Amino acid sequence: MSLTPETLPRHELVGLHARVVEDTDQSRVGIEGCVVRETMQTLVLECDSGVRQVPKAGATFEFRLTDEAAAPDNGAGTAFKPAGGDGRQTTGESVAYVTVDGVKLLSRPERRSENGVDSKWR
Repeated sequence: MSLTPETLPRHELVGLHARVVEDTDQSRVGIEGCVVRETMQTLVLECDSGVRQVPKAGATFEFRLTDEAAAPDNGAGTAFKPAGGDGRQTTGESVAYVTVDGVKLLSRPERRSENGVDSKWR
């Protein structure tokens, strides 16, 4: 399954750029960086100021997808912007910003990809 805005919560998040857009703790809003590790209840972001651990519960994250995953015909929940349009993107042809409620990410990363999939192996 390819990475698209619709399937993002079911994919590996490590390596993606993420930003906290809402949080119950206002001091975490605006934290952004590359996801370097994910646990069942947190995302660990490598920021300019160091490594920050952000709880998934109570937070809303914005993930940046580039190239074919960011094609302008992708569905709801996707904000499409051309590369370089807002100063946050420096490479690639196009970029999509996908907003995901942290509650949807609450599970073990390796199990999250299995949620909602009908499989005879369960």
